[in-house]
Amino acid sequence: MNTNLDALRQELLSKIIELPESKIKALLGMIDYFYVRKNSDEDPILNVAGCLSGSPISAEGIEEELYGKGSL
Repeated sequence: MNTNLDALRQELLSKIIELPESKIKALLGMIDYFYVRKNSDEDPILNVAGCLSGSPISAEGIEEELYGKGSL
């Protein structure tokens, strides 16, 4: 396995261990976001911007557009 990748993973884990629970939950949400979007060519920010140019959109609608259905 790539030793540089192993070192990066170890550094990441050592930093995560020091975070408070609320920050770990936020980080997990970001990781989930990257995981879901890793194979997507779409830019969710542009999708939200497109929605904002027309009818109003709720905060829940923005969250759904950015993070996917069932993210709330």
